[in-house]
Parts: sequence; C-alpha cells; structure tokens
Amino acid sequence: MTQDPEPPLSQLPIQVRPRPGEPIGSYIRRLARANHLKPSYLHGFLTGSTNWFGKPQLERLAALTGRSPDLLQRALADAEAPRRRGKPGPSSTPTKKVDKKELYQRIRHDAETEALSARALERRHGVTWRTVRAALDGHDPRPRKPLPRRPTAIDPVQPLIDSMIEAGHGPTQIWVQLMDEHDTSISYGIIRRYVHDRT
Repeated sequence: MTQDPEPPLSQLPIQVRPRPGEPIGSYIRRLARANHLKPSYLHGFLTGSTNWFGKPQLERLAALTGRSPDLLQRALADAEAPRRRGKPGPSSTPTKKVDKKELYQRIRHDAETEALSARALERRHGVTWRTVRAALDGHDPRPRKPLPRRPTAIDPVQPLIDSMIEAGHGPTQIWVQLMDEHDTSISYGIIRRYVHDRT
C-alpha cells in the first residue's frame, strides 16, 4: 500500500522577512504570530513528521514563505541545507589522551632505562622541558583546575521551567508553553534531559 504524496504547500497569507542572522526558531515564532498561529503548531508542521520536536525543514519553510531555501539559509543563523550523502571519509575518532601521572612515569622510565637526555625526552613525549624537569624531579603533576560551568540554553528560563516542573508539567507541555507563551525555543531533548535530572 503506497502513501499518497503530500499536496504542494501554499504560502501563508501574511509574510514576514527574516532578519539577517536571526535564529530559525525566532523567525518561525514571528511568522506564526503574524498569521495567528501557535508557534508550536507551525514548528511541528515544518518538521514534516509526527515528531513535532525535530528540526524544521528548510524546504517546507521556503514553500510557506515564498523564499528560496538558499536565501533562508543565508539569512537565518542556524538554518541547515538538506544533507547530501557524501563518500565516507576517514574516521575522526580522537586519540586518547595520556594521563599526566602516567606520562610522568613514562618519562622517568625512559630516562632510567635508556639514559635519554632531557631534549630527547621532550621530543619523544612531545612535551616541554618544564614537564620533563618536573617528572625527573619526582614531582606529581598538579591537579587540573576545575573548568567553570558552561552556560546552557536552560539558564535564562530555569526558574520558569522549575515552576512548571513543580506544577506537574512534563517535557512536552514545557516545550509548548515556552514557545507559545514565553517566546522561547529550546531543544526538546535538552528540556527532557533537564526534567529527567530534576525529577
């Protein structure tokens, strides 16, 4: 049984120009409000699937706005062109970093067993003379300073989301309310993880 093809999409009656560098979520919200639609509904419609929370399709947005996908891609900050299948390239798996304590032990071992000079140890292990000197002096590496916490998309609306969680709302309700009532687009996956961690 074959599925009937989707009829061609018509342009929305009221058009809104994308602002240069505007995020696609912001443009969809402005477009929805101009046409008296709920932003969450328009976003879901633009995904072209039953998964309302996915990435809006640029071709569908282009059809509704009468603008070319190329123009939208150039104007909108995070709009992605349709993916083209390319030839598989070499694996980009990063090489495992050697633990600093283990590195110091290797330097000491090579210095003792092979009587290598400090310069030879630097070249072999790809380190500076300071690292070689610290290892040969028998010092343990200094512990790394903890990195400062990176800001997340949740931060600006965290109190709001927390109040929704306390009110018993799930990730779907929170995603819809943020978009429709608070003019905020956050990835559904980020919201779901945050709600899971909090509950």
